[in-house]
Amino acid sequence: MIKLNFIVSLSTLKRSRLDKILVQHIPLVSRSCIQKWILLGYVSVNNTIITIPKKKIFLNDYISVNVKKNLQFIEIKKENIFLDIIFQDSAILILNKPPNLVVHLGYGHTSGTLLNALIFHYKKNRMLPRAGIVHRLDRNTSGLLVVARTIFAYHYMIRLFQQRKVIKEYDAIVIGRIECDGIINYPIRRNIYNRTMMAIGIGGKQAITYYKIITIFRNYTHVRIRIETGRMHQIRVHFSSIFHPVLGDHLYSRGIRPNVTSYSKLEYKTLIRFYRPALHSSMLQFVHPITFKLQTWTVSPPMDMIHLLHVLYSEDMK
Repeated sequence: MIKLNFIVSLSTLKRSRLDKILVQHIPLVSRSCIQKWILLGYVSVNNTIITIPKKKIFLNDYISVNVKKNLQFIEIKKENIFLDIIFQDSAILILNKPPNLVVHLGYGHTSGTLLNALIFHYKKNRMLPRAGIVHRLDRNTSGLLVVARTIFAYHYMIRLFQQRKVIKEYDAIVIGRIECDGIINYPIRRNIYNRTMMAIGIGGKQAITYYKIITIFRNYTHVRIRIETGRMHQIRVHFSSIFHPVLGDHLYSRGIRPNVTSYSKLEYKTLIRFYRPALHSSMLQFVHPITFKLQTWTVSPPMDMIHLLHVLYSEDMK
């Protein structure tokens, strides 16, 4: 049985929805799991059972959680998964996430995640909300990710992301030839037909993507991307919307493919074997939470993208 009772304080009230406040107090349980608890009647506010996850909470409200024993609950396992650490100090760590590593626990992912690795290598992170993870990358997106190591650094970094003071750059290979630099400014919301996908649409949240051409190949373009906002699947949705989906992105490709008759045998084999979106988080820049100095971290793409770029270069030289 899981029991929790607390009075809402000013620091907690920054997230005024019931489900979001509970995530702060039970950081190693996913929000979707907490929402199920609420819907099942295991949460009360001021001694009244509440079944609305988005119910507004006020200062000094008394919240009680009483989860019955037979409710499925995931015990968070610590796992010795290798982490490629680019930088670390007492406040933060910057890591280079490989492709095919899930960041958070979720449906179908109760182990083998970055969170499992963090609580193995950094035991004190177990006490932080979401083990110190302040933003995410999609499972098959590689590259830089910042993790907080103290509660002060956690709230500091969350605030920087909310205020859009973290500069993030990505490298991507997209289908088709883009002839000039540009900006994509379309709102993004949940896909009404498939809740696991995002879509461009009225009523969505503002999303702004800047891109710069690095190399134009015969059938593809290597672009460097800077996002002003951080919506779920933002880069993938935005480039799909301009009919240049990210190479390897089967979810948002919309059936767009270059003319296969123009492929060489080597290029065709390389593309067929490239199993993930060709997207890599290559740069992070923000003011450090202790030194308050502007710092920048960069990392090259992983070998699969480097090999892909090499093949595209070599084929275009023929």
